[in-house]
Amino acid sequence: MASSEADSRLSQVVALALEKIIKNASWRKHSKLAHQCKALLERLTSPSDSPLASPDSEPESSIPGPLHDGGAVEYSLVESEFILSPLINACATAFNKIVDPAVDCIQKLIAYGYLRGEADPSGGPEAQLLSKLIESVCKCHDLSDDAIELLVLKTLLSAVTSVSLRIHGDCLLQIVRTCYDIYLGSKNVVNQTTAKASLVQMLVIVFRRMEADSSAVPVQPIVVAELMEPIEKSDADGSMAQFVQGFITKIMQDIDGVLNPVTPSRVSLGGHDGAFETTAVETTNPADLLDSTDKDMLDAKYWEISMYKTALEGRKGELADGEADRDEDLEVQIGNKFKRDAFLVFRALCKLSMKTPPKEALADPLLMRGKIVALELLKILLENAGTVFRTSERFLGAIKQYLCLSLLKNSASTLMIVFQLSCSIFISLVSRFRAGLKAEIGVFFPMIVLRVLENVAQPNFQQKMIVLRFLDKLCLDSQTLVDIFINYDCDVNSSNIFERMVNGLLKTAQGVPPGVATTLLPPQESTMKLEAMRCLVAILRSMGDWMNKQLRIPDPYSTKRFEDVENSPEPGNVPMAIVNGDEPAEGSDSHSEASNEASDVLTIEQRRAYKLELQEGISLFNRKPKKGIEFLIKANKVGDSPEEIAAFLKNASDLNKTLIGDYLGEREDLSLKVMHAYVDSFDFQGMEFDEAIRAFLQGFRLPGEAQKIDRIMEKFAERYCKCNPKAFTSADTAYVLAYSVIMLNTDSHNPMVKNKMSADDFIRNNRGIDDGKDLPEEYLRSLFERISRNEIKMKEDDLSLHQKQSVNSNRILGLDNILNIVIRKRDEDQHMETSDDLIRHMQEQFKEKARKSKSVYYAATDVVILRFMIEVCWAPMLAAFSVPLDQSDDEVVIALCLEGFRYAIHVTAVMSMKTHRDAFVTSLAKFTSLHSPADIKQKNIYAIKAIVTIADEDGNYLREAWEHILTCVSRFEHLHLLGEGAPPDATFFAFPQDESEKSKQAKSTNLPILNKKGQGKIQYAAASVMRGSYDGAGIGGNSAGAVTSEQVDNLVSNLNMLEQVGSSEMNRIFTRSQKLNSEAIIDFVKALCKVSMEELRSTSDPRVFSLTKIVEIAHYNMNRIRLVWSSIWHVLSNFFVTIGCSENLSIAIFAMDSLRQLSMKFLEREELANYNFQNEFMKPFVIVMRKSSAVEIRELIIRCVSQMVLSRVNNVKSGWKSMFMVFATAAYDNHKNIVLLAFEIMEKIIRDYFPYITETETTTFTDCVNCLVAFTNSRYNKDISLNAIAFLRFCAAKLAEGDLGSSSKKKEKENGKVSPSSPHKGKDGRQENGELIDKDDHLYFWFPLLAGLSELSFDPRPEIRKNALELLFETLRNHGHLFSLPLWERVFESVLFPIFDYVRHGIDPAGGDSNEEGIVNDMDELDQDAWLYETCTLALQLVVDLFVNFYNTVHPLLRKVLSLLISFIKRPHQSLAGIGTAAFVRLMSNAGDLFSEEKWLEVGYSLKEAANATLPDFSCVVSGDNMAGTNEHALNSQGNEASAGSDTSQGGSESLRTQHIYASLSEAKCRAAVQLLLIQAMMEIYNMYRTHLSAKNTLVLYEAIHDVASHAHRINIDSPLQSKLQEFGPMIQMQDPPLLRLENEAYQFCLTLLQNLILDRPPRYEEVEVESHLVDLCQEVLMFYIETARSGQTSETSPEEQSQWLIPSVSGKRRELASRAPLIVATLQAICSLGDTLFEKNLVQFFPLLSSLISCEHGSNEVQVALSDMLSSSVGPVLLRSC
Repeated sequence: MASSEADSRLSQVVALALEKIIKNASWRKHSKLAHQCKALLERLTSPSDSPLASPDSEPESSIPGPLHDGGAVEYSLVESEFILSPLINACATAFNKIVDPAVDCIQKLIAYGYLRGEADPSGGPEAQLLSKLIESVCKCHDLSDDAIELLVLKTLLSAVTSVSLRIHGDCLLQIVRTCYDIYLGSKNVVNQTTAKASLVQMLVIVFRRMEADSSAVPVQPIVVAELMEPIEKSDADGSMAQFVQGFITKIMQDIDGVLNPVTPSRVSLGGHDGAFETTAVETTNPADLLDSTDKDMLDAKYWEISMYKTALEGRKGELADGEADRDEDLEVQIGNKFKRDAFLVFRALCKLSMKTPPKEALADPLLMRGKIVALELLKILLENAGTVFRTSERFLGAIKQYLCLSLLKNSASTLMIVFQLSCSIFISLVSRFRAGLKAEIGVFFPMIVLRVLENVAQPNFQQKMIVLRFLDKLCLDSQTLVDIFINYDCDVNSSNIFERMVNGLLKTAQGVPPGVATTLLPPQESTMKLEAMRCLVAILRSMGDWMNKQLRIPDPYSTKRFEDVENSPEPGNVPMAIVNGDEPAEGSDSHSEASNEASDVLTIEQRRAYKLELQEGISLFNRKPKKGIEFLIKANKVGDSPEEIAAFLKNASDLNKTLIGDYLGEREDLSLKVMHAYVDSFDFQGMEFDEAIRAFLQGFRLPGEAQKIDRIMEKFAERYCKCNPKAFTSADTAYVLAYSVIMLNTDSHNPMVKNKMSADDFIRNNRGIDDGKDLPEEYLRSLFERISRNEIKMKEDDLSLHQKQSVNSNRILGLDNILNIVIRKRDEDQHMETSDDLIRHMQEQFKEKARKSKSVYYAATDVVILRFMIEVCWAPMLAAFSVPLDQSDDEVVIALCLEGFRYAIHVTAVMSMKTHRDAFVTSLAKFTSLHSPADIKQKNIYAIKAIVTIADEDGNYLREAWEHILTCVSRFEHLHLLGEGAPPDATFFAFPQDESEKSKQAKSTNLPILNKKGQGKIQYAAASVMRGSYDGAGIGGNSAGAVTSEQVDNLVSNLNMLEQVGSSEMNRIFTRSQKLNSEAIIDFVKALCKVSMEELRSTSDPRVFSLTKIVEIAHYNMNRIRLVWSSIWHVLSNFFVTIGCSENLSIAIFAMDSLRQLSMKFLEREELANYNFQNEFMKPFVIVMRKSSAVEIRELIIRCVSQMVLSRVNNVKSGWKSMFMVFATAAYDNHKNIVLLAFEIMEKIIRDYFPYITETETTTFTDCVNCLVAFTNSRYNKDISLNAIAFLRFCAAKLAEGDLGSSSKKKEKENGKVSPSSPHKGKDGRQENGELIDKDDHLYFWFPLLAGLSELSFDPRPEIRKNALELLFETLRNHGHLFSLPLWERVFESVLFPIFDYVRHGIDPAGGDSNEEGIVNDMDELDQDAWLYETCTLALQLVVDLFVNFYNTVHPLLRKVLSLLISFIKRPHQSLAGIGTAAFVRLMSNAGDLFSEEKWLEVGYSLKEAANATLPDFSCVVSGDNMAGTNEHALNSQGNEASAGSDTSQGGSESLRTQHIYASLSEAKCRAAVQLLLIQAMMEIYNMYRTHLSAKNTLVLYEAIHDVASHAHRINIDSPLQSKLQEFGPMIQMQDPPLLRLENEAYQFCLTLLQNLILDRPPRYEEVEVESHLVDLCQEVLMFYIETARSGQTSETSPEEQSQWLIPSVSGKRRELASRAPLIVATLQAICSLGDTLFEKNLVQFFPLLSSLISCEHGSNEVQVALSDMLSSSVGPVLLRSC
């Protein structure tokens, strides 16, 4: 089916080539070819419709062939073969001119997309045809012609790139091999480069398709310039690179053009746009998607992120459509083929990289090119590996199987380029494949990296530099380091890779230790040191980046750096277009997906701790095995059973094999058991005897002691025989043979043994050991052969001497043998690279590692892991950065060290590792050299800048370390000022010196000016010149000694250097404090206060720099939320208090002024009600006011506070409290002007701002009143006191007007009742605000005022006292109508009653605590009396009047008032009782009319209580007991004279007793007087209100008086008492019966009461049996009289010897009887006045008494007269009636 268009494009292409071939195929040998071509050409050009093939092949013509035209033409297989076979034959001619057009034609067919299908030699006829075609092209490179080489490359690259022609399997390998051969074999440099570029491009395509699982995935041309090696130096002008680039790009574009003819392709060779959408997702077959997760699909994108790409958006849809109609099975098959291709290519490259050229080529790079290019290609592959490659088990297996072997062989190469490429490949494995290669990396890292790194003295310079750069690159991905630490340093079975890496870098950075021979040249060493430093910095930076990423900290200094890295692929590292700029992100993604266990912090912490402890135990074992085992058992690292210990000894790495042997050979019980368990753990079954010994002795070295060997070998023999029972007849045989074998081993392999044992000797030695029989000779001979040939040795014995010397730490890894095998090449000539032993050994090693570490790969996600990393690396880092900083002046080194410090401080600070952070910060602070300015160099300036940067960037995390930074700032500022020539603060703030010193200073020699800027004098700088230590040179600076001119010159130039750091930079630290977070600002403020304290404390040179800064930052941070601000202020206020109380007056004044500025600023802010911030803010003023001893400061504070009030009065709320506290303190000041000044301001406040005070809250007003009260106590000026009282009156008037600041009224109305901030509680704790409902809300403001006035009533000065009392009661009188009952209750409880408190508790309170009592104690007696008679009387009267005035409101308080009065009456003090009684009478007379029945009852009961309480007590006189019933005060006043006389110890107690008696007598006398007063008062009250009182009330009074009378009578008839009293007679001046008058008056009143009751018959009279009371009373009185009279008679008739006493007694008795007579008369009259019936009824009781009366002697005749009257008027009639 030929095309109707004869000139179809395919025909044109082929025809052109055929013509050229025919033209050049003129030789005979080419005739057949020419003939073929001609035939084809005719067919193509003939217009006929006949098919191309001969008609006999009809059946096959229907099979479609690989060719197809771009139009409607389809070629069958036969037709295709007919067209292609001339081209294939032409290629095979090996004749340039024929080959050229043929290959060119094939290239065009491929490029234009005319060839379709799959090239595979094992496929169908179409596939075979295509593969034959490709093969023919591949063979053409043998022609060694430059042009054809290029053409072949072009064709092959087109074939691989083509989408329609699919190259797979062997065909692909053949293409790769051909390109490889061209690269190696071509003599033209351009062709070599092109071949290499083509290889790279093919790899990109193969692996890109494998990742996307589709051939339609777009691929970009690579960037050739990056592949150019230093070898291609010839390309000086870049023309070759340009050519190769054009070559590659052209091919790629041609293929693109076929794919997408409509859109011209736009290739951007410059940067990449970073936004590339892969078509993989749409074109991938769903069945295949099931294998990979979505995550893999996403990861596939990373592959292209950095590729050089074109805008393929338009083509995406077409590609997808083109693929969609394919058959699914085909697609799956393709998917697998892509993977297979990639696998085959990868394997081929690994094998090529292991190819070993002949020996002489080893050192020749040109001959090694094949190996090198294979490694380069592998490197490129790995660096750009996609997700499938990184995670698929198959590829990881390939890496383990082939690549690791290649690495092993090449990493030991002496050729640097090979080593370098091995390193690059390894870094790719670590950064991208570490999740799947845990065990392998664990083995290679020490082998490739640490081995070189730890060789400090004699390294290969280039090798070491490669490793250092490798580490630097490794740190770019922050996740890598952390993962290494988690997976190796925290894994018990791995070496501490991270730790060793850091320590190795430290050793390298420190350079070769002194005294050690080295192969390095000095410039090499310094380069290496610098590179090692770079790595250390990179490690820290990497940790910081990772931490920032995890904690989402914005990173101020990394962002820019990272952008740079991403935007420009580093030349040299990234030799292809598919740079993976986003490596860190990709890395971290792949790990988390690879780790099936989440990174559980706890387990990592535990694993790390476990490992550290285990290592400690192992190192202890290696010194003292027994102790080591004990330690490990105790730490639970090893079980305590012998089996577990044995297993540990067998499996643990790092144990010293010799010591294991020693331990196993011990005879102690445990060691023996362990040895048995150890031997029993081997399984020798089926092993030859020497094999068994070999296996047995691998794990330990036999001890030197014979008994120990004996024990071990005995057990070994037993075990061997147990495992192999048929080997020997008994264990003895095995035991002896074992010994023999060991001796033979030593004999054969010990160089010291000269005469070696022969086989016959060995056989002879072992005669008869098998139970008397010989072992078979051939058995012994073969044993001998094997041991002579192959020494029995421990694993460790492989180590070459070199290895033992250089690196012990390798032993830790159990890698010694591998290293040894690899390194041995240097020592021995034998070529071991391909040794089978080595490979087997390696695989064992990997297996063992994988088995031990269980290969679980952990991906770090939790920041806690950094703590462990810092623990490991902080000390080496500190050493590495500090030493060079100290010793070097090289700017690059300095910059690196400082960068290291910055990162270290960042990480330690954020991780809150205080000790480590402070170590770095203090070191850095020392390096600023600010404490020793004479030594400042340029590097110190850089350190200062670094400090500023750290403060700027890590301020939020520095915590306590701020102190060091601010100290540096302070010192810097100090020097900066010196540099400017400003006089230092000390000139203003120093302590005043005495005159002599001043004059000395004036005379000092001529002083040069430091700097032109100002008149700074050298003397200021002198202090600073002296070199100080960092800690010693307080911030103020040291006292200077002698200063040399040289030092001064130095200093001047250094101060100029400081100008490099601008003050503005320093100031930024303070201005940026607003940006610090809430916790950091508090740490910052604390540190600043500390530094300021240091500055100010300096005696020689106090400075206020930090103090001014404190004011600044308080100002900047004032707008923070209240919570934070109050925490800041808590720190600042303590600071201001300390400074304010400083001895240095200038400083204290400065501090107070600073505080004033802040307060003014603070008061600009509104404060809501009930907050306390202002008060807190102003507290420092109060505390300093109280503490400061300086008058100036106190005066300043008052002025400051007054300024605040006057300028900010509107905003002052809770601040009033502090202000009043300041004034109150001032009121008690010793200096008159301060008191006057403060009062003046108080006056202004009260006059002008009274509403502001009351509008805030009650407590404010209380404070105001307390303040005024304080002024009334002023000792200096009575006027102030009186004025203060006047102001209190003014306050009262204002309150009465309700002048309380409009705002408060409104607020309180809104709030309902009373502001809840100040609930007033009554005594019982109830809140009583609620009861002020319908009164004015502001009434509770009265309390402070009234309470203040009540306190003043104790003032010792009468005017003050009087004024205060007057004002108090006047206020209450005038405004009392506003008060509710609860309010009155509080007034009485809290204001009025306290006035009398101390009186009620005793007139001379013994040293009480309260203020009032103190004042009373100070009064002398005169004042006290004055107080009693004036104030107390007045106050009591006023209280009574007040009560009466407001009786309607306050009547419920009657009981309390009564108890107050009664308490007065109860006092054993006549005047007080008199005052109390008078007040009682006053109360009754004024209020009695208002009392109800109940109230009168209360009155009655209280009188009764008073009567009972004041009964006189004479018991002490009779009993003579000490102290019985005495009262201290009476004793003091009465007994002073008595006690003064008696000094002798004997007379002491006697006189004391007498004193007591006198005291109690005087008290009794006083009480008798009080009772008389009381009775008179009762009579007075009764007479006034006789009509008001009910019978019951009257009876209560009667009972009270009756009690008094009967008590008095008992005392009167007590004769022992009377005789005692007569002894004291003259001194006490008491009448004979002491209480006669009291008794008479009381009985008389009783009678009157009862008689009046009968007369008045008041309400409820019937309830009370008055008559019976009267009868009882009369009987009682008569009986008492008769008894008294009779006792007189008996004394007359007493025996003679008493006659001398009778006369006075009789006269006294007559007097007594005479004074009793009126009472008897009244009684008799009362009896008569009983009604007739009553009289008659009770006559029986009375009559005997009347008859006794007749027989009595009487003191006067009144009794007889009254008696006769009675008998005649009353008794007579009764008798007459009864007759």
